[in-house]
Amino acid sequence: MKLASLRSDSKHGQLVVVSKDNKSAVKAQGPTSLLEALENWSEVVPTLEQAYRSLNSGSAADAFALRLEDCLAPLPYAPGFYDGSAFLSHVVRARRSRGDEMPESARVTPLMYQGVSDCLLPFNAPIELMDPNFGGDFEGEFAAITDFVPRGTPAEKMDPHLVLFTLFNDITYREIVKTEIQTKFGFLQSKPNSSFAPFVVTRDELGDAWKDGRIELEMEVRLNGELFGNPSGREMNFSFQQLVAHACRTRPLSPGNIVGTGTVSNEDKNRGFACLTEARYQEIMDTGNPVTPWLKVGDNLRIDVRLAGTSLFGCIDEKVIV
Repeated sequence: MKLASLRSDSKHGQLVVVSKDNKSAVKAQGPTSLLEALENWSEVVPTLEQAYRSLNSGSAADAFALRLEDCLAPLPYAPGFYDGSAFLSHVVRARRSRGDEMPESARVTPLMYQGVSDCLLPFNAPIELMDPNFGGDFEGEFAAITDFVPRGTPAEKMDPHLVLFTLFNDITYREIVKTEIQTKFGFLQSKPNSSFAPFVVTRDELGDAWKDGRIELEMEVRLNGELFGNPSGREMNFSFQQLVAHACRTRPLSPGNIVGTGTVSNEDKNRGFACLTEARYQEIMDTGNPVTPWLKVGDNLRIDVRLAGTSLFGCIDEKVIV
């Protein structure tokens, strides 16, 4: 099943069911927003699934042509947003570019911070640099969205709570990161609002690409029309189950919490990268100097994941502005 939120009088948007080919949609019967649906997930799923079947068979009476420009982020206002660093090749490059090795503890406990959740941006929102000296960067990531997760739920019991999946751009100000890391008190100013692909999907839409709690699909990242990277999700060192278990260790997660993977990254540098800073890490390791610039005004970024020839989550397509 595929869902989206369209612009409406509500800040949460209007929940719609989207066809598998992304071309048509129908308003959800019952819950008006995705957050409301998640708060009553087990009760509303049968009705939403029936609408999805009718839409794909061409029998949905109230179907209409979907206009992507009408899409908000699927959850414009989420109760929580946690972002991990589940691809350790990214961490390894960061450490080695500074002449360090990754500590073994990083293989046991995932890194994670709590980010902005009360204003999540749509797929086509401009990336605001604010100040070129901030070192604007993008990060292509996968995310899971939960129903209610009781405090202390272990990874082995997490499957039923991972109800939706999507793609997002974790916009980051790298030069501010350097300052905040020194405080040892977490990210704040370096992590502005993230932007999300227009669609969320249920696990069955992933098919064989869902394996061991990972989305084993390639993420295509293009900067100004040129391929910047196509890393695969299969090298994720911590599963979604492990990430959410980490987030809920000492607190429950209410329906609609979002948990991200961190930058999708692979050991093979020839696959390219899903963020600028990792390309810079690799350049430092290879030549001693980074040459890839930070984002600049006028840059165009596209992040997409395709399955069976169709954009699975819809494409993130953003322009950089001041």
